[in-house]
Amino acid sequence: MNETDKRIWKLERQVFQLQTLFETSRSLNQARKPSQVYEQILATMAGTFGAREAVALLCTNDEWHIVAHRGNIQDTDKINDDLRATNFHGATPRDQQKLLTERLTSTHFNDSTFTLWHLISVRDAIVGGFYFGKKIIGEPYSREDEDLLQATISSASHVLENLQLYTELEDARERLAAENLNLRQQVRKDTHSTDIVGGSFAMQNLQESIQNFSRSDAAVIIRGETGTGKELVARAIHYQSPRADGPFVAINCTAIPESLVESEFFGIEAGAATGVKQRIGYFEQAHGGTIFIDEIGDMPLSSQAKVLRTLQERTVRRVGGLKEIHVDVRIVAATHKDLKEEIKAGNFREDLFYRIGVLEIQIPPLRQRKNDIALLATHFLNEKEKQIGRSVAGFDPEALNQLQHYDWPGNVRELENEIERIVTLADDGEMIEEHHLSAHIAGNVSSEFEDELVLENMRNAVDRLEKRMINKALAECNGNKSEVARILGLSRLGLQKKMARLKIAEKSNT
Repeated sequence: MNETDKRIWKLERQVFQLQTLFETSRSLNQARKPSQVYEQILATMAGTFGAREAVALLCTNDEWHIVAHRGNIQDTDKINDDLRATNFHGATPRDQQKLLTERLTSTHFNDSTFTLWHLISVRDAIVGGFYFGKKIIGEPYSREDEDLLQATISSASHVLENLQLYTELEDARERLAAENLNLRQQVRKDTHSTDIVGGSFAMQNLQESIQNFSRSDAAVIIRGETGTGKELVARAIHYQSPRADGPFVAINCTAIPESLVESEFFGIEAGAATGVKQRIGYFEQAHGGTIFIDEIGDMPLSSQAKVLRTLQERTVRRVGGLKEIHVDVRIVAATHKDLKEEIKAGNFREDLFYRIGVLEIQIPPLRQRKNDIALLATHFLNEKEKQIGRSVAGFDPEALNQLQHYDWPGNVRELENEIERIVTLADDGEMIEEHHLSAHIAGNVSSEFEDELVLENMRNAVDRLEKRMINKALAECNGNKSEVARILGLSRLGLQKKMARLKIAEKSNT
């Protein structure tokens, strides 16, 4: 063979190897399981080399076993047992090749120089190997054969790594899905209308409305002053509705700068502005569930038009995008404003008002349901004790009376913050008394003769009034009970009996 023929032969062999590598890589990209990768490589390379026997071995937890084979190989279980018995995992690659040659060759020829063994690694860990026995034509494996196998295994390593990462991602996705389901079930359990504390007639009507509205998929507008618990009501509606297993996405319009309202609600496409990455908006996040738009009265007019279009068409278009994306959401909105007045002032769209106001809930301010204050205070006390890790002895009746007669301009949120402050500052086992209250609450005590009265047992109200009058008189008279009795129009003995019955500590023996 002259030099020209040798060069042509060499080029043809290189072309063949490149074609083999290309076809193998294309086949590997279609593999969805590691076993398919091993089988594809083994089939292609065994045919290319013309090997009498060929096996693919997988290493799992330091144990090797055959996952694919070609040629006259029988009883793979026995071979797997032999590999374990000979400590195949702890052997060097050269010794591994010799062990495989001894157990796999179909002839008496067991010279390992006429066989090929190559390990495969994924993320710096050996995961398997490929063994090719003696060629049918009897020639040894060439350097080109080793290079071809190495290139093929290198490509397979990337495929196996991707499959491994995919499996890990799927496992993580399943764990997150299970965790998400558990969290949703817990939230659904925790967020029930019975958690909306209150025994007043107004709160009973509110809970009845929540139950009725939950059965519908119509839009709801919740009206109420700041701090009345509008989001809690929205959550209760969602988690009692058929959409309870879907997401609940809450947004407060006052917390979003006007320039970002559209991208936050409707999302933004990558490249819409320099350095901007794709981000889905609140409507897409709420797909299949409920979107709660708090303080919708503060939404810019330009954004109101797009929200109206989304509610009408059930689609959104991201900022910078052309595609219409279907969304299935129920809208629950809330505001402390009078939207009809906002419409007259030109600050709110009338068509949007009628779209979101199919059903309406009005949450009364706390000052209009003062009989609920004791229940709420006790509820928050128990809640804050658990959160802070402290245990107090409850409320002194006079402290509770102070809470009941304060107007609470910040509503339930202000009451909750006050109880949290009290529990934080109080000592374990201590009774919460008047001096624990904030100064503006303790100094704003209403008289029992105010127009706004708390309905309670009359005997208790009389006892509380008598106790306050006696304590005040004792303080002004420096504990002189004779003077106190004179001022209050009682005999000294009558005063002492009242003090004993009302459990008023004596300040003096005079």
